[in-house]
Amino acid sequence: MQNFNRIKKSVAWVIAGLLSASALAVEQPNILFIMLDDFGYSQLEAYSRGLTAEDCDPKLLELVGKHAKYTPEQAFEQMRKASPTLSRMADQGVRFNNAFASSNLCAPARMGVATGILQNRWGVYRNIDAEGHGLKPHSHLAERIRESGYATAHIGKWHIGSRDRDMAVRYLKKGGIANPGHVSLGSLFKNYPEMMRALNDDGYMGSVAPKDHPLNHGFDYYFGYNMWECIFYNAKNVWENFAHAGVIKDYNTEVFTDKALAFIEKSLASKKPFYVQLHYHTAHHPLKPKAPENYLNRFNSGVYTIDNFYAHIFAVDEGIRRIEEFLRERGEHDNTIFVFTSDNGGSIGGGSPLPGNAPFSGHKGMLNLGGFRVPLFFHWPEMIKKPLEKDQLISTLDILPTLIDAAGGRLPKGLDGKSLLPWMLDDKDGRVRNNLAIGGIHARVWGFSGHTSFFSHNRSREKAPSGYFV
Repeated sequence: MQNFNRIKKSVAWVIAGLLSASALAVEQPNILFIMLDDFGYSQLEAYSRGLTAEDCDPKLLELVGKHAKYTPEQAFEQMRKASPTLSRMADQGVRFNNAFASSNLCAPARMGVATGILQNRWGVYRNIDAEGHGLKPHSHLAERIRESGYATAHIGKWHIGSRDRDMAVRYLKKGGIANPGHVSLGSLFKNYPEMMRALNDDGYMGSVAPKDHPLNHGFDYYFGYNMWECIFYNAKNVWENFAHAGVIKDYNTEVFTDKALAFIEKSLASKKPFYVQLHYHTAHHPLKPKAPENYLNRFNSGVYTIDNFYAHIFAVDEGIRRIEEFLRERGEHDNTIFVFTSDNGGSIGGGSPLPGNAPFSGHKGMLNLGGFRVPLFFHWPEMIKKPLEKDQLISTLDILPTLIDAAGGRLPKGLDGKSLLPWMLDDKDGRVRNNLAIGGIHARVWGFSGHTSFFSHNRSREKAPSGYFV
């Protein structure tokens, strides 16, 4: 009889545990991680309040005054109309006012975000380093989120690791080229232009080597490109899972949003919480292609540069509004975490206008504050009842550790990133970290300082001095 009672008690504990786990699964938040590309700190309305032209980099103001066809006041006016949804989310959530990217360049920064480990520890300082090094096995923290029961997707820019070199070798072999494994990308462009065109048409420039592919690093679905840019229309470098997606004729901001919505709908239908990385091409160059009229009509300065730029930003904002409305209809909105940031400081100048990275000087690629400071906020209506503004020193390294913690997952040891949940949900005071030191190059070519270089873009980048941002 005693044994029978023990068995009954054990069964009761198992059932209780299963019920508890089931309840936890229901309560797990959905997660949408939105990242823009080369987006300026104060190009989001919520982060520009109180700023005037006097807060902008004097060198940028001088260039605008000499060469641009707009005034600072015109740019500020259009910027204030471009992000109603995202700025409202920032106002209603937890807004971090002292956030730093893990690099001043996109590929190293995205590697830091993905792993929660400062990429310098692996010798990664430049884009070419990140492309050559790639991801270590099981280092992408999306694996930890998927282990917690999530359906996971990466949509948009990847730019972590190398292209599928085997694809180029196959084309070279087919063309009868000797020693195809020794032909560099530069040599392909220079010596085999016809073959390079064929590779481009079949998506080679956006391909991912299997060792670095999202589907081998914690994601169930991938629709994106492993390259620095993806033109807004007629892109040929987009892949879906392991297959080339062909020519993406339509406006890619809407295409990426539609893919995210489709995955979210499928995940909810399967009763699984979702984790979606929606990493747009916006606001990377080329920025001249015209935004669709339904976004452009909102902006009326009469100056194409600023109207079109902020129309592209508004297209992202409208995409997030569409996702938000869909989740409201499904009763999933309140328990969804929206996190928003940029990969690095804005690449300001030319098609990316004022206020740029104000009140910080410099831009992407530089060791100035403008190369590293980014907007960063979390919006989670179910748990963030009181809007907060936090001034602690934080990094984009902290994003995925925070999301793993929120999902009930297990954080691996040895991360540089930290969970921000205590500061978000408990309004914790005190420091997140005492300091932050990031190594990189100081290059002028990714923004308005580029005109001061004596060399071409690539040569100037190669000759750029290195240093640490502390």
